Amino acid sequence: MTFESITVTVDQLLFSANNRYFLRGLTLDIDVGNLPKQIPLNRIVSLTLHESFCIKVIENCLELRSLKLIGVIKWVSCTINSISRANTKLNQITVVTPTIRSLTELFTSILSITSLRRLEILTDEVAESFKFCILPAPLSKIEQFLLDSGSTINWNDLSQILPDLSSIRFLSVNLIDRNQKLIPSFIFQNLRTLSLGLLEVSFNWIIQLVATTPCLIKLKLTGLVDADDFVVNQRWTHLFESTPRLLRIFVNVSLEQSKELYHCEKIQAPLCALNLNLVCNGDDNDCNLYYGELEWLLTPINFTNITHFDPRVHKIDQKAKLYLRKAPLNVQNMVPIEVMADGNCLYNSIICLSGNAFLTHSELRVRTILELIKNEVFYNNSYSHIVGPLNEGIKNITHNFSFSELYELVGLKNVLKCNIRSIYPNIDYRQDLNIMNSTFEYAQSNLPSNTIFIFWTHTLNEIGARNNNAGNWTPNHFVPLLLPSNNPEFQTNLSHPQVLFSDTTPTKSTTKNSIATQVRIPNFNMEDDEQQLFLTSPMISQPAEEISTTL
Repeated sequence: MTFESITVTVDQLLFSANNRYFLRGLTLDIDVGNLPKQIPLNRIVSLTLHESFCIKVIENCLELRSLKLIGVIKWVSCTINSISRANTKLNQITVVTPTIRSLTELFTSILSITSLRRLEILTDEVAESFKFCILPAPLSKIEQFLLDSGSTINWNDLSQILPDLSSIRFLSVNLIDRNQKLIPSFIFQNLRTLSLGLLEVSFNWIIQLVATTPCLIKLKLTGLVDADDFVVNQRWTHLFESTPRLLRIFVNVSLEQSKELYHCEKIQAPLCALNLNLVCNGDDNDCNLYYGELEWLLTPINFTNITHFDPRVHKIDQKAKLYLRKAPLNVQNMVPIEVMADGNCLYNSIICLSGNAFLTHSELRVRTILELIKNEVFYNNSYSHIVGPLNEGIKNITHNFSFSELYELVGLKNVLKCNIRSIYPNIDYRQDLNIMNSTFEYAQSNLPSNTIFIFWTHTLNEIGARNNNAGNWTPNHFVPLLLPSNNPEFQTNLSHPQVLFSDTTPTKSTTKNSIATQVRIPNFNMEDDEQQLFLTSPMISQPAEEISTTL
């Protein structure tokens, strides 16, 4: 067998529409010549593109969500201008370019992409100062903005653009130099996380800047500072007064003193008076400065679930409606709601049920990960024998567009503080799938109405799904179920299913699927006596061991 024959076989496996392995991410390097015609560009979700390729490649990527452009700024701008007319689903752009002559002109093109939520710009040099102008684009919905420049950035010039990013929640800028004037009066009402790379910037300037961020929760400062008392000084009090919600500060700056000096009582005492803890790590004297608790506390989600179908808002998923005929009788009259099958369908289902326009699948992923880490012992003991080790599951969840499985479904009940009823159709059904047809109860919820319904389904009909999976049927999609709008009394007629797993995890103060992927569910090949042993084994219901988590 030759290497060429192996390559041909792999291409057939990846690009064929007759199997369940679908290409979702694609990187076209500068050395790539002709693009194979069989590549299914209409399925690509993540694309990295060098300037040697023409713009038509992007025009054929109809499902594109994430795009990375590497090349000179003229080609980048031209490409972005074409995107604004061709793609309405793109939510993340990364620009890597050696020199930017004008950030204002680049922003003018980028802000025309109204679906964008995250923007990253990496450059060696910003050659010109910002040109003051009012950008013609509407206010952007970008929530995350990262600007990493090898040359220094003037904050006052940058502030001419930032007001157009009124929805921004995460801001990272590198490199801010010492030649900064007074902070402009613009207030960042929605900013939660601020990360700055410093070059001899004064502490007083930091205080002025933070005063414009009343909702700031996390502050990260790195680089070089202009004074030895930058880390240890009484002026932190003034900084905290202007940002009452600030919970954590991370300081990683070059210091002249050795790290041993910061462990002495003389240094630690004034910090303790401000409720600060200073920890030095590494030989380069990096310092972590924590305010209050070491754990970054997240504000709980105020989740109030929608219960009834509204034809003005919701669209029925017709394929899921057919599968619902094979679900338990007491849910067959419910309405399956269409959600985007972009790899985050479990989280999209939650967003649909919440009716909260500000809730995102990224936030739900992060909160789910925190819940699983916080109660790691409990989830491992309860579910690892069903869906595998928890640590592997968490690694999987950290990737956007990754498979969703039982861990996420169970963890979300504590994130949302509600019961979750999982509904699985009676197709190729086995006893070991009983857990997929059960209600996962939140410990403090005693109200039947505080239950949401999540249905395991497929984006293809049953025949098509089997043809793509060697004759087998497994779900690859989640949709929410709602009560019909013309029968509000239907909810009282629902008989409550047997609660197979009313697991109680400790209380705290504080999926994906697309047509191209398969939901990970337990796949048992056990003998009958082994299955019986599994079904009769007791569940561990002791409180999970608390695990302190630091973000």
